[in-house]
Amino acid sequence: MKADSRKNRELIKQYPFLAEILSLPMEPEDGGNGNCVDDLTIKVEKADGDLMFRRADNIGLGDYGFIISMKGSRKNQVMRRGEYAFAVDKNNRIIRRVNFPRNDEEQRRGWREPFAWAVLWSSRMKNASGTGYLYSGSLQEETEYVVWVTVEAWHMDTGSDDTPGARFGEFCDRSVRITIYGKPNEGFAKLQETANVYENLFLDGRLITHGVIDKDLDIVTITGMLYEMCITFQDEVYFNGMKAILDNGQFRGASGQFGPVRVLATEMCGYDRVMLEDASSYITFQLRSESKQMYVLGQQGTLPQIRNLVRTVVRMWNQNPDLRETFKPDKKVSVM
Repeated sequence: MKADSRKNRELIKQYPFLAEILSLPMEPEDGGNGNCVDDLTIKVEKADGDLMFRRADNIGLGDYGFIISMKGSRKNQVMRRGEYAFAVDKNNRIIRRVNFPRNDEEQRRGWREPFAWAVLWSSRMKNASGTGYLYSGSLQEETEYVVWVTVEAWHMDTGSDDTPGARFGEFCDRSVRITIYGKPNEGFAKLQETANVYENLFLDGRLITHGVIDKDLDIVTITGMLYEMCITFQDEVYFNGMKAILDNGQFRGASGQFGPVRVLATEMCGYDRVMLEDASSYITFQLRSESKQMYVLGQQGTLPQIRNLVRTVVRMWNQNPDLRETFKPDKKVSVM
């Protein structure tokens, strides 16, 4: 949407702090080290527990990362992304800004805050053991809105990986997406108190990998919970008829719909791979050749979302045998 569209003008008038946020320097900048906005999207929602544990998905800021487009109007273009959180009080004043780790190196070194709830505190310091941080100066009562900002800048792809950022050639355009999260009924203090990693943390491969390497107790525990879901699916579904359908099909691929959950299965490089997905989450299981034990290959979503995927398929597979017939050979299936 154009930055000066009628809808955007009305929202900026309704929420005056938006004009200040849009004027602030935020990576990635445009080709002239500025903050032009070619496309602007603004949404308003109510804050929830998932927001408290939201993490930035920064890409291409000070490292070799980038997102590439291979087709359409973005063909041969690459993109950087930066995300930020702001706390705004009832007088429309910005009282806190959080710059998240720009890349994996900053995350590992503990630079800046990893979760959105940090915007509700004015300062932090290392704890006595040096393994974490203590937060002080609560802004929970003052905060009326938490504003999440995503900035993306597209450039022509140079094809060069010689140095960090070398891939980004001529600047194309810069977009900003803003979500204004209003104060929940219970207030931000209670919301942060009740939010937790086992309900609200969005899980992806990078988070799991870093958490295991860093021996984060919560992440290690979560990996065990994901593995238990894998074994449940393996015993109740995959080795209980699903694998036979895949094995006996005309080609090594099959798919089916189980309520809101789509199941995709195929063979890739000698491995059996099964993905369960819905509109907001997925989990992928894999089985090595000659092995009798599946394992978790990847996932995206919160634990409750992923758990619901597995529970739905297990329940429908076992309670209604007729539904198994919906899982049929599919030569066009593709699995992440």
